[in-house]
Amino acid sequence: MESLHNSKQDLAAAAGASAEPAAPAPDAASLENHERLFQRGLKWLGAGIFLMAASFGINFFLYDTETSFQTSMYVLTSLGAICIMKGLVDMLGF
Repeated sequence: MESLHNSKQDLAAAAGASAEPAAPAPDAASLENHERLFQRGLKWLGAGIFLMAASFGINFFLYDTETSFQTSMYVLTSLGAICIMKGLVDMLGF
């Protein structure tokens, strides 16, 4: 019958046998590339947020007027959403 109590030696042996090799550290070029993509993603994200805010502003100020602002609203919202997605893709590294 096996013991339910594991000694420290058993745990150390089991941990040593199943340990995975350490992943190599990223090199400087990889970190620089990631930082450049992250900064570019921030710019795209900022542009998308600006376009969404502009679309909201047009909706807010022209809601009670007789003019049609549908085209500008949909174009700015679509461009803003695309810019935000592009920024997130760059920042997260997909």
